[in-house]
Amino acid sequence: MIKSRDNFFQVSDGAWIYFEDYGKDKGDPIVILHGYLCSSKFFYKNIEGLSANHRLVLVDWRGHGSSSKTLQNLTMERCAQDIHELIEHLGLENVTLLGWSMGSSVVMEYYEQFGAEHLKKIGVIDSALYPFSPESWNSHSLAGFNMDGMTATLENAMVNHDAYTRAFARVCFHEPPCKEDEDWVSTEMKKLPVYIAFALYNDFLFKDYTPTLKKITIPLMICCADSPAIPRGLAMGRHYRDLVEGKCFFHEFLNLGHVMFLEDPEQFDRTVLEFVEQYA
Repeated sequence: MIKSRDNFFQVSDGAWIYFEDYGKDKGDPIVILHGYLCSSKFFYKNIEGLSANHRLVLVDWRGHGSSSKTLQNLTMERCAQDIHELIEHLGLENVTLLGWSMGSSVVMEYYEQFGAEHLKKIGVIDSALYPFSPESWNSHSLAGFNMDGMTATLENAMVNHDAYTRAFARVCFHEPPCKEDEDWVSTEMKKLPVYIAFALYNDFLFKDYTPTLKKITIPLMICCADSPAIPRGLAMGRHYRDLVEGKCFFHEFLNLGHVMFLEDPEQFDRTVLEFVEQYA
């Protein structure tokens, strides 16, 4: 989509949030939130499939992609407020709100603050819902409150930002990406300035959204995969599924990585649409 003034919405604290809106005259809306360092561009292969019969809204949350590079309110709470304000700005109802990776924490925070307001269904995709947890189910690289590890990561990112983003890009794929994919993914990741990135990341690490899974009363989707980005992600996804007290639509992306929607967009679209259209 060509960027224009219509692709930006100013939220209540002054930040400008970039979004893309497809299929306005179609069915119930799907809103998808990207992960840490990423942007709405990561779902470019899914636009056609998901917007054929549904309104599809993709968002760059604050700091990321084309949204404001603000130094204020860099928390999961504020990101969730941004999404709530955008949903109201667009007049969306019966929304399926999906979060991928760190975007799942924003989705969980949305539910903590607003419950099912404007929502019909909710989903988390290949996520770490308590990255600092010391429990054995947690496979995040900084598990066990490893702040020293985070500091070392920050130092590495500042010393050689390009190498940092390229390494991050590579671990998101199940198989090593081609140079073209590594290049554009790395370029997109560098749109998030380092200090903004790590302010958000620090907040994300400390937040425990596993209890939120038990509170959700609308249809819930949990998807997972195994990749260097989230080792033992399938096992972690099964742990989340077992925490849910009600029914849960659960899907494992086998032999795919963290960016399964880029590696196998047809399977990703099919899975999302099965949840949106058939699961109740």
